[in-house]
Amino acid sequence: MGPRPDALNVAIDEAWLAFDLPPPATTGVCRNCCMDPEIEADFLNRPARELPDAYVRDWYTAAYDETIRHGHVAWFLPRVMEMLADGKEVASVGNEVAFKRLPYAAFPERWPERQVAAVNRFALAFLDAKLGDEPALGWGDLDRLLCMFGEGGIDITPLLRRLDALSDDELADLLHRVWFYRHRGSIPFNAFWSHLPAKTQAWEWYISPALLGRMEQAAMDGNERALEVHDLIAIVRANDGL
Repeated sequence: MGPRPDALNVAIDEAWLAFDLPPPATTGVCRNCCMDPEIEADFLNRPARELPDAYVRDWYTAAYDETIRHGHVAWFLPRVMEMLADGKEVASVGNEVAFKRLPYAAFPERWPERQVAAVNRFALAFLDAKLGDEPALGWGDLDRLLCMFGEGGIDITPLLRRLDALSDDELADLLHRVWFYRHRGSIPFNAFWSHLPAKTQAWEWYISPALLGRMEQAAMDGNERALEVHDLIAIVRANDGL
């Protein structure tokens, strides 16, 4: 991503305030096994704001411990947000797992309301930033983004509403970029998807009658890319028996 938009910076600043927590007593992941020994020994000695990128990535390589709790994830969550906002990889397997351990730590049910709100603000600000970013979202990127938040138990309804708020032309151009590669179209659905209800919400939005209708209207208004998106949705709906 390019320079962070102001709204994204504000969301991260608010997250640091909401997650002003001391390090936990343990890392919350498999000990004396998965993490680099030097990183593991130093991980909890660093203020969250000063955790190097390599430390964060190493934490994600380790299997989570069954004792993982809110504090293990929450104390450095804004640091994860910073890395994502800067276009960095937080996990070697992909950023789809950036928030995946939140539900293991009872998110959102047992988290303070201000912290849940901070996570939701970041999600919406991140999507906004990506919609205006250069280079623009490409093939599979939108589904990857929705999957990243959905797998964290984060409510993606506001994200889908934000997409719905785009004009027909903007939405058609976006979907064509993220669903078509070298003139071949498909609706990518990430292999990391597992968490409900977000998994179902995303797919139902992709093939919804409302979206089909908007693409038809955009095509009638002269957007040729909208016609291709419309035909793709129609084919997938027919294959699903809709």
